[in-house]
Amino acid sequence: MFQRPIIVLVRKTWSLGVLIALLILLIGAGSLSLASVFSNDLQNKVIVIDPGHGGADPGAQNSGLKEKDINLDISLRLRKVLESKGCKVILTREVDKDFFLPGFVRGRMAKRAELNQRTELATQNNADLFISVHTNSYPQRNTYGMETYYHLKSSPGKALAELIQEQLTQLQSDNKRKAKAGDYYLINQSKMPAVIIEVGFISNPRERKLLMSDEYRDSVAVAVSTGIERYFNTYPMGVRESAPMVAQQEGPPSASNDSYKLYFSSDNLDGLVSEEHKLSSSVWAKLGLSKKTNLVLAELIQGPRSGTLTPTLSPKTKILSITIQDSIATIDFSGDIRDDFHGGALEEDITIQSIVWSMTQIPGISGVRILINGEFGDSIGGNILLDRTFTSKSYYGV
Repeated sequence: MFQRPIIVLVRKTWSLGVLIALLILLIGAGSLSLASVFSNDLQNKVIVIDPGHGGADPGAQNSGLKEKDINLDISLRLRKVLESKGCKVILTREVDKDFFLPGFVRGRMAKRAELNQRTELATQNNADLFISVHTNSYPQRNTYGMETYYHLKSSPGKALAELIQEQLTQLQSDNKRKAKAGDYYLINQSKMPAVIIEVGFISNPRERKLLMSDEYRDSVAVAVSTGIERYFNTYPMGVRESAPMVAQQEGPPSASNDSYKLYFSSDNLDGLVSEEHKLSSSVWAKLGLSKKTNLVLAELIQGPRSGTLTPTLSPKTKILSITIQDSIATIDFSGDIRDDFHGGALEEDITIQSIVWSMTQIPGISGVRILINGEFGDSIGGNILLDRTFTSKSYYGV
């Protein structure tokens, strides 16, 4: 026996209201989904933050402040900001420690092993970015301003550094520094876009006071995170690798028969400035190549005669030996060149360049190898390993 169908009569107004409500819900859900796509560019991105130095290595020091402490504190604040935006953040260190391996790695390999530990952590975690945080110092107290470095052959690193630097300079209206390329070991070894951020000069009284403020450290962390977010916003598919154009340096002119130049730093770290030194042409002509290199290098260590220039080497630095073979000068410095160095990445660049330019102006010298206490591959400031021959055509981040 057939049953009669049950027919439910629904008023049109009620049905229309239900349909409208459903449409609103569907549209709202779609909007939320779209908003999620456009607002969560940092969602699930893996960012490795490297607080520079630590443990036995304090980094730069001034008026009781240690670079390693500032680096760690700002890094912890940066992690908090990035995690609030959905990032997965990994710090290479969360406490005051280093990655040296006493008893296992010694001498010239110690610093390389220490830095490799940091970059390998990023590689193991398939990080999207590597951010190394540092603090600057310089003998000239008026030198000022945050700056960001990228590897000289990394287009993604350049794009990231420029966006971060743009945000940092908004905190300092008088900071005219631009993102700079550099041949630094950490960003050299990184498998992903990487930058070194110098958050300020603790040698500058005004900037040191700012860096002691919790509010300012928070603002630096926010500025860096905004630069990172804009990187992923601007380049959702990443940046194609193509070596950025880098200006080639001409190199120093050759010494004349009665004069040579020493190269010192400008007072604002813009680069090198030459200072001419004259002597009798008959005296210069009688000097052999080894004695010429000793003379020039000894005067470079003594420092500039002009009060407007800044020394690049500690006056305590000693020349242990100089040997010349196949136009390459191998210079062995005492450990004072490293132990008395308290600057940042750029000053380390300038220090090496001042040695190389002062040496390669001498006819018969085309390259320089730098040793420290007989060790090849050590580092003056921890950013550049002295594991190669430097020439006047080598790139420096100045």
